[in-house]
Amino acid sequence: MTRLRRAMRRAIQRSGQAERVARLLDEVGAHGAAARVRPAGPPPVVVVHLPRSGRGPARRIRMATLEGRDQVARALWSGGWEGFEPPLPSVVAATMRRWPDTFLDVGANTGLYSIIATTAHDRATAIAFEPVPAIVSLLRSNLALNPATARVRVDEVAIGDATGTAELHLPVPQADGTVETSASLEPDFKEEIGEVITVRTCPLDDAWRAHGRPIVTMIKVDVEGSEARVLGGAGEVIAAHRPVISVEVLDRVDPGPLEALRVELGYVDITLSSDEAIVGWPEVRVLPAAPNHLLVPTERLTAVVDLLRGIDTLRVVQGDAGQPPV
Repeated sequence: MTRLRRAMRRAIQRSGQAERVARLLDEVGAHGAAARVRPAGPPPVVVVHLPRSGRGPARRIRMATLEGRDQVARALWSGGWEGFEPPLPSVVAATMRRWPDTFLDVGANTGLYSIIATTAHDRATAIAFEPVPAIVSLLRSNLALNPATARVRVDEVAIGDATGTAELHLPVPQADGTVETSASLEPDFKEEIGEVITVRTCPLDDAWRAHGRPIVTMIKVDVEGSEARVLGGAGEVIAAHRPVISVEVLDRVDPGPLEALRVELGYVDITLSSDEAIVGWPEVRVLPAAPNHLLVPTERLTAVVDLLRGIDTLRVVQGDAGQPPV
């Protein structure tokens, strides 16, 4: 059977239809099979289907692979929809389908989550905040590949806790040419700094007001150690719309300030690992196997948990029943 499967895979790859077959497999959820069918080298653009929602139309996103140098697109090419930061893409899609207003993408990188948010629902919009000029260029290129992203506004600013300018610390370039996106306002976030540039900064509240005070469904914060700064400057927008907040908590970051903000705002922590959502840990904590957290307002908790239960690949447990991922 193994030899037959290998022969079939080689035949598909030689036919020139490997990417088409892989996309069909992705669409029906066979992401592992899709990854095995794909040819050895990435195509110029990877196409991945969002999970279907009821009887709605099939929706897909596109990202340039840059010959494998964009690590996000490379992960999607090799692993399909579940290839990058699962289950966060599914969580973003489900949340924006449920409340299709505005998605604030703080640390937008090359655009994956803004693309997902606006593709998930025809009324959804996004504002993508990204301060690194070279990454902004890639972000705009990816937006141009996706019709829905006409509803994405790009703001080349570093979101922090003050208005003005600040030093942004860029990492050392990777030897294999992989696009490095882990720039940080924190000088000690990386052991080695490749370059320091000066960027414009402002609090999220100021940026939200400048963009017309839209109704905000969700805020995604991935800013390499400055997450507490971002949320500390977002009190007005959080109070106005009580959005769901996705925040990355890495092992080199003190989670204490985030936990204090969570308590102050009246939010509940949901810790996300690749196959589990743990609802209501007593405090935000560092879990290397589960860096992505949802902070959910208490009044939306039941609705958000229902959304999570609708994600096929995810098991939802209460904090007192689950065990921390290791």
